[in-house]
Amino acid sequence: MVYNIPATMIESYRGRDLIVRSHDPSEILQRLAPDNLERLAYLQILGTGGAIDPLLRWGPSIPVDLVVQDPDADLSLLYRYAPLPAERPVRVSVPVAAGFSKVVKLALSLNFAVKLEVSQPEPALIEELLRVVTLYLHQSTVSQPVEFFHSIFWGFYNRTPVTLWAIQEEDPALFRYVTDQGVETLSRRFTGMELKYGVTSFIQEFTAALLSEKQECADCAFCENCAGYFKWPRREYRCDGVKVLFQIMWINWGLPIFRSTRLFPGDPQTR
Repeated sequence: MVYNIPATMIESYRGRDLIVRSHDPSEILQRLAPDNLERLAYLQILGTGGAIDPLLRWGPSIPVDLVVQDPDADLSLLYRYAPLPAERPVRVSVPVAAGFSKVVKLALSLNFAVKLEVSQPEPALIEELLRVVTLYLHQSTVSQPVEFFHSIFWGFYNRTPVTLWAIQEEDPALFRYVTDQGVETLSRRFTGMELKYGVTSFIQEFTAALLSEKQECADCAFCENCAGYFKWPRREYRCDGVKVLFQIMWINWGLPIFRSTRLFPGDPQTR
């Protein structure tokens, strides 16, 4: 179990496997003790405005996840973090909002891995996602993974099912997100949302309920991989567009794509 916690709660979660987050990289580094480092999965920097110098001077090669807040406003600020991959793995987590593909392209050109923060994309965003998956699959200069595409593709290649909940670090059997108020939930996007099911059993109960309704999920070829991920928070969301994304990855799984693994908890091992 990996706990995603604010930097102010490091002492409360001593002895646990941690992701530590803050808007200010200096705050995390000041609060970390040497005995915290062995169980630190990665640092999560909320936004691109924090000072870069403390991370450049910091010795341990622990990965950094840079969370983009606004794709348009944060785009040019990514250049500030360009020196970091020489010191440690860097991933950019970007919300699937209008213009996000520009962030993806720039991040990949700077040798950053990418994680798409996706929920229930509307048609215009599906078009943008299609351009990104094409870039990931067919652009020879792309050397870093783009999640969730990378792990789904890898699962198809190895015939090993992996769920979007696990890839997106929202599987409560593997991850817990602790809000700034100390409440444990599935992830940042669940903050402040009322859950019909308990945190521990959410995925199993939610998926079982979807299948029992015998609607779209019941006969979906990709239900084993999605596990109802795109049916939350609105169950009536139609998955026609995301099914196209899965189909593209399925028909391309024979491509010899082996990209370097980045040391984040949800990443598969590659060769």
